[in-house]
Amino acid sequence: MLDFDLMLKNFISIVSYLPVTIKLTVGALLIAFPVSFFFAFTQIRKIPIISLLVRVYLSAIRGTPILLQMFTIYALIPLWINSAFTSMGKEIDIYSVDPIWYAYIAISLSATAFLTEAIRSAILSVDKGQMEAGYMVGLSKWQVYKDIIIPQAMTVAIPIMGNVIVDVIKSTSLAFTMSVTEIMGRAKIIGGMSTKYLEMYLDAFFVYVIFIIVVEFILKRVEKSLTKYRKAN
Repeated sequence: MLDFDLMLKNFISIVSYLPVTIKLTVGALLIAFPVSFFFAFTQIRKIPIISLLVRVYLSAIRGTPILLQMFTIYALIPLWINSAFTSMGKEIDIYSVDPIWYAYIAISLSATAFLTEAIRSAILSVDKGQMEAGYMVGLSKWQVYKDIIIPQAMTVAIPIMGNVIVDVIKSTSLAFTMSVTEIMGRAKIIGGMSTKYLEMYLDAFFVYVIFIIVVEFILKRVEKSLTKYRKAN
């Protein structure tokens, strides 16, 4: 039998770590979005060497599990930084760095790969005549992209971006493997202390479900507001 009293007692404790999950999600997306736009443009413009490196990166990230990426980053980055400072004759306690920074990097790497493809395909879906029309009225390339191409592309990309954002939220549940205590990490800790893992994982399940429902509602509102002009046409 499930211990519902224990579930109710610890539900608030697990919910109290929701801000950490939100922090991880927002932090990773703040890194991923600008990098994704840059990567998408390198693919569209086919910039020599950079475009090839981006394709290799996209293939590597999409072809490996995010958990493996997390373990690799958590192990390699401190080692590289420590070696770099040691070679310069300087000492640094790299292991005192908050592990949430490694989580930001790992989660954003995965998000960047999928957002890049979403943005690239969305931009390419905009009629090329839109760009030519912008040039004809005297707009620069930057102005054409900023005022004409990207706003239209976002209406196409927002549903896919919404899926990526939800995937990022779910990916944060793996951050506890990098010593970051978030919703899943807290559930695991309480489960270990009480030996009631199932109850605590169910608590975490309900927290994620409620949070993602709220996020999806917000994303639907954003999508609706961005597509208003289409309905007007």
